[in-house]
Amino acid sequence: MTARLSMHRRTVLALLCALSLTACNGYFGSSDDDSGGGGGGGGGNSDAQGIWTGNLTSDTLSLSMLVTPSNELWAMSWSEGFSQVRRMTRGTGSLNGKAFTGTGKTFGTGDTTVETANLTGTVTSASSFDGNLGQNVTFTSSFNSQYNDAFDLANYAGTWTGRDSTSSAVTITVQSNGDFSARSSISGRPDTCNINGALARASSGKNYATTTFSFGSATNCLSQHAGASMQGVAIRLTEKDKQPLLLIMATNSGQSAGWFAYARKQ
Repeated sequence: MTARLSMHRRTVLALLCALSLTACNGYFGSSDDDSGGGGGGGGGNSDAQGIWTGNLTSDTLSLSMLVTPSNELWAMSWSEGFSQVRRMTRGTGSLNGKAFTGTGKTFGTGDTTVETANLTGTVTSASSFDGNLGQNVTFTSSFNSQYNDAFDLANYAGTWTGRDSTSSAVTITVQSNGDFSARSSISGRPDTCNINGALARASSGKNYATTTFSFGSATNCLSQHAGASMQGVAIRLTEKDKQPLLLIMATNSGQSAGWFAYARKQ
């Protein structure tokens, strides 16, 4: 009798354990299935946002590029040694893994035709961005950590001199509140082309500024600029053993004309 009761107890316990394990396995199994359905597992996209500095691979021109958190791209090439700016590209792209693709417009120096740009590249987050800005203009660049520095509009204040996309010498004066004026000395014009506008903190909070400005009369400015209003970005970079560098890139609302410049702090 005692043996039969003992066997009965063991049978009941075994059944309870089996039911308990079934319940537990069913619960955790459903959770694992839900987790797996979320996909990914380390296969996400790179992040293209940042300030990227480097060179065009086809010549000795310097390249600076800003990609915003929404993957809007602004790129500019220039040579301080030859006192010239070459081209600016504005576009928007997207990422698939490390592959960046997009479209935009390219603006050359002087009174030039605007061209469509097919943008491609390979991005490693906060490390490297190499690619093509259209018309087989290839580049290599590295992430500039100043993108993540705290933005301070006061750092832009002062007088800056350099060259702009009209192939002219330009002087840019920025006030502590971001208001600025620029004077471009275009060859053959009776007076300077006057530009007036403002810099402001970007809504992203990253270390670059947005800018809006307008040009003076057709008498002293290029025809595609005269009386025009433009919007764009400005970047201030520090470099070892050099004065700070200011880069401004902007287009009109229809992207049929652009203006861009580099200048060193005086």
